[in-house]
Amino acid sequence: MKHVLWGALLCVLCLGCAQRENTYLIEGDWKDGEGQVVYLKSSMDKDAEILDSAVVQGGVFKMQQPLAYVHPRALSVNGSSHFIILDSLPIHVKCEQVKAQVKGKEIERLQVKIEGSVEQDIFKAMLQAQQVEMFLMLGLAYAKEDPTIQDTLAQVYIRAKEQTAKTIDSLVTNYPNSYAAALILRDFVAKHRELPEVEEMYGQLTPWIRQSYLGREVKAIIDARKTVAVGSVAPDFALQTLDGKTISLKDLRGKFVLVDFWASWCGPCMAEVPNVKKVYEKFHVKGFEVVGVSLDEKKEAWTNAIAKHGLSWLHVSSLKGWKCPVAAQYSVTGIPATFLLDPEGKIIARNLRGEELMEAVAKVL
Repeated sequence: MKHVLWGALLCVLCLGCAQRENTYLIEGDWKDGEGQVVYLKSSMDKDAEILDSAVVQGGVFKMQQPLAYVHPRALSVNGSSHFIILDSLPIHVKCEQVKAQVKGKEIERLQVKIEGSVEQDIFKAMLQAQQVEMFLMLGLAYAKEDPTIQDTLAQVYIRAKEQTAKTIDSLVTNYPNSYAAALILRDFVAKHRELPEVEEMYGQLTPWIRQSYLGREVKAIIDARKTVAVGSVAPDFALQTLDGKTISLKDLRGKFVLVDFWASWCGPCMAEVPNVKKVYEKFHVKGFEVVGVSLDEKKEAWTNAIAKHGLSWLHVSSLKGWKCPVAAQYSVTGIPATFLLDPEGKIIARNLRGEELMEAVAKVL
């Protein structure tokens, strides 16, 4: 009889776990928020899709819906967005008016505290580390008129970046069975670090997390990056030129080609222009070609930059900015980004700049 009762209890527990794994629960207290609406959004973007909402009634609100998979989301409270990892464990939100000093004046503002599973805490640690880095980056932008302050901030910023990298490494190593670790890999590692390092960190995740939605997204990024790794044949693409004609990368087979992702608004791209011009002018007659893939959105800005700087090589663009399909195809997350191809279309080097570019092209030609 005891075995029967134990078996029945196990069934109940398993059913409860199954339901919990497929449901999210967000509960909140907002004493002075009667009638206000709290939104669950797909992301932190201003125009993000609204997935769920709840009206504050009697000082509380609640959202509960089926959960297809663990995913980063955002809670919009009183117009401000707050990052959450939407999982099967209950999330509690506490909203209260607090007094704060701003420019010598006391004001009231809404303080939002979010508590939930350890997933929230792991990613919160990541965001706090990155926040320091971002504040220093803003400081560098504002201090450009004072070289002394800028140099000091630059050194602090470099140390902050190093600390953020250490935080990332520590969180992924210590929490390999967390969705937050996969999210950190997806958003802060997979597109930015060297591929072997990304693969090594991905391998640290447990099989359960690697098979999750976020884990599969990390794997998809790794696979996409492999298609544009040195030694791979560069993916073909076709885009329009300045005069509206369409050219494809395959049209240039038989030549050494530099695929150069850039934009008129990109300072580092413009700083690299003299180097690219020097190499092009020296080796174009020997079978070297450059294809500039612009991430501009406005055609006028694109064409004006080409004319102003005398960029006499091939130019193409989708005029979709960062939504350029070729940039996505080549896993480009920052510009300038370059790919040097041999006459068979194989990638032989990436992200060459300055003298490195001259030396690499001179070596093959």
